[in-house]
Amino acid sequence: MRHGSWVLTLLLLLVGSACARGGGGEAPEPSGSPVRVEVTNNYALALEIFVIGAGTTHRLGSVDPGMVGQFEIPQTIIGSGQLEFQAKPPPRSPAREQARSGPMLVAPGTIVDFVITPRLFNSTATVRP
Repeated sequence: MRHGSWVLTLLLLLVGSACARGGGGEAPEPSGSPVRVEVTNNYALALEIFVIGAGTTHRLGSVDPGMVGQFEIPQTIIGSGQLEFQAKPPPRSPAREQARSGPMLVAPGTIVDFVITPRLFNSTATVRP
């Protein structure tokens, strides 16, 4: 009987440890997952896209009229998680207006949709659910 109790105890410990590791559910986003921004340019001119965060302004690239651009935010810019996106015509352009998203709180794995409208001040940026 004594040998049977020992085997049963060992078996219960093995099953319990296997269940504890399984956890189930969805895996959380790894902390190194990039933050991405998808820019839809409905403005008449090509626009340069910038991200402002952690006290730095970083140029992501440009998006031609009627096109969609996808950019990855450098980890060094994310800092505390608060970013702002900006779109403006190139310096050689006569247009001086710009689109700004306003401050947005982001986390690893976040995707931001920045939609530039024909009138830049109506542009919006939202975090995908």
